[in-house]
Amino acid sequence: MNASAAQAFRDSALRHATRYAPWLDRRPSRDALADATLPEPRCEAWRHTNPNRWYGAERPARRRRLDARGPPNIRVIPFEEADAEDRHRISQHLNATLDRARYPLANVNDLLLDQGVLIRVPRAAAPAELLLGDLGGGYERALVLVEPGAECVLTERPAAPRQRVVELVIGAGATLRHIRLQPSSDAVEHHLVSAQVGAGATYRVAQHGCGSPLRRCDLHIAATGTGAEIAVRTAYRLGERQHLDTHIAVDHAAPNVVSRQVARGAVGAAARAVFDGRIHIAPKAQGADATLTAKHLLLAPDAAAYAKPELEIYANDVQCAHGATVGDLDANALFYCRSRGVDEAAARQLLVMAFLAEALGDAPPKAAQALLGMQR
Repeated sequence: MNASAAQAFRDSALRHATRYAPWLDRRPSRDALADATLPEPRCEAWRHTNPNRWYGAERPARRRRLDARGPPNIRVIPFEEADAEDRHRISQHLNATLDRARYPLANVNDLLLDQGVLIRVPRAAAPAELLLGDLGGGYERALVLVEPGAECVLTERPAAPRQRVVELVIGAGATLRHIRLQPSSDAVEHHLVSAQVGAGATYRVAQHGCGSPLRRCDLHIAATGTGAEIAVRTAYRLGERQHLDTHIAVDHAAPNVVSRQVARGAVGAAARAVFDGRIHIAPKAQGADATLTAKHLLLAPDAAAYAKPELEIYANDVQCAHGATVGDLDANALFYCRSRGVDEAAARQLLVMAFLAEALGDAPPKAAQALLGMQR
């Protein structure tokens, strides 16, 4: 029997001769990958997204320029330039937030890595602002360490890598506002964000953008400290034949954690949106307060959206709610706009803008509004 595309890809990754940052101990990733089953088209978590297209995609040529800009007190260190102290820090934290069983493709990133960067955010008098753009590789890794009590706004603009993994370690009492902006691309992409949120820390992530021929985005957030606060907002607008698969998992692993998930998607002709939102409440996570809402607008008869909210609760002192809807534009709202002299195209645009604005919050970045076609 011929090997499947997943098996062939795994075997190729295991044979890969690692040249980038050879000082990294990749044995745990190699062992985990050897024992893992990579996603197949028939598996539940990927049933609306064909992973074979990602396995068979052409590997993008490595780019040379690292685009990372921030204040002088934030250290941005490419792995290949790390000194002994930073190498120890990278080795200590890399892969520490990842659930290898749930995300086996993270092991692939470790073995095929061709560009990595360490970012250290110290505590300072004022919140730091950092822009993270192109890392310069096809298989990319960013390790962000937010020290206890630090405050940071991280704006991320992935430049269509084949795979980018972002690990975030947010110390006690720290605050990280993470904005991910993803424009349309012609690439086949996989993105994974894995965050560990400490006691009394706040993590607010906003992921906004468009699709591609195939784009998969996984977000895994573990609240490991008492009193952590998590907010996830995602808004996307898919053009003709674009595909976007978004999976968000928030794990309440400590008491008195608050989490909010809000997703809004507008789906164009022959496009496909997939959303899976999950809330997990561990037995010791008493006092949990969690909500999740996901809504999709279908803008054409052949548009498709698949939404699956999930609750998994093992504690008894909780407040949790979730829901999902899929539908087309409200005919009464459209008629109201037309009756006030607004032409149909403009009326549709206004209604889509209002719908997506629900996921942008009170002060949406102008760049996010531009990506979503919300600027008039």
